[in-house]
Amino acid sequence: MAEPQELVRVTGLKKHFPLTSGVFRRTVGAVRAVEDVTLSIRKGETLALVGESGCGKSTTGRLLLRLIEASAGELMFDGQDIRTLDRRALRTLRRDMQIIFQDPFSSLNPRMRVCELIAEPLKFHQLARGRAEVEAEVDHLMNIVGLAPSHRDKFPHQFSGGQRQRIGIARALAVRPRFIVCDEPISALDVSIQAQVINLLAQLQQDFGLTYLFISHDLSVVRYVSDRVAVMYLGRIVELADTAALFEEPRHPYTAALLSSIPVPDPSLERKDRVILTGDVPSPSNPPSGCPFHPRCVHAQAICRQEVPALRTVARGSGRPGQVACHLAEDLDLQGIPTTEASA
Repeated sequence: MAEPQELVRVTGLKKHFPLTSGVFRRTVGAVRAVEDVTLSIRKGETLALVGESGCGKSTTGRLLLRLIEASAGELMFDGQDIRTLDRRALRTLRRDMQIIFQDPFSSLNPRMRVCELIAEPLKFHQLARGRAEVEAEVDHLMNIVGLAPSHRDKFPHQFSGGQRQRIGIARALAVRPRFIVCDEPISALDVSIQAQVINLLAQLQQDFGLTYLFISHDLSVVRYVSDRVAVMYLGRIVELADTAALFEEPRHPYTAALLSSIPVPDPSLERKDRVILTGDVPSPSNPPSGCPFHPRCVHAQAICRQEVPALRTVARGSGRPGQVACHLAEDLDLQGIPTTEASA
């Protein structure tokens, strides 16, 4: 079978936020939130972006949508460099790219009714004309995400967290996008509601052929929803591989540490060699020399302190290669996660 076409490709993407000081606000440094990120997202797939809090995941998602401007790099959407688009052209492209925010309450205007929130993008992009057509489309979208149209006149505070996230999903779907950034869409929800929202997103992807960038720190969820996983540390992609290959055979020490922290429901399968990371994540305003992970890596060698490793293709025993940014990737024996029904 032919490989799916790329919908999104970024090359050398960077975002540096300036640090200023003094009365005249002189620039004295920069926060390197995203540093030299290169990846692609295929049409119809879910690429998960994982890592610790503050590693640059959400910033990367916003850069892909040009909600914030990149400091450097190339950003392609369906073969078009969107960094070169003017405001009018970018506004047209907004229909194809949407985002679902982490906090469903703060992302909704509390003074607007649900019908107004969902209708706003329909009116802005002129996808429905006339009151009757707009109302019919709002009801249709509410049905799609599992909300009763009879609640269309309520305000956001009258809904539960899961229902508010469904409103946000309906609003994103209103413009019939092709690509959606899901920025930790379930982290603010109760555990009992998370599965419902995840299943809804999976069903919508199947029904509408959507492409997702799924940002999360919950690796158990990532294993369930994603086709491929990109692991991020201190603004850089350190490993990128198919989900099954990455969970079974991680090639970067940081990935192995993340996977070893996943709770295993069967005590008999509990890992005896759990990796405990020491120290804190370095400051993105003063990153370490060489590999950004070397201050916390028990395998670090002299080369790790001197040279930044390139993201390169590394073979796995399973025959499914992936990309890893580690000088020692071929030499390390890192244990993956048990692949049994009990831990799946």
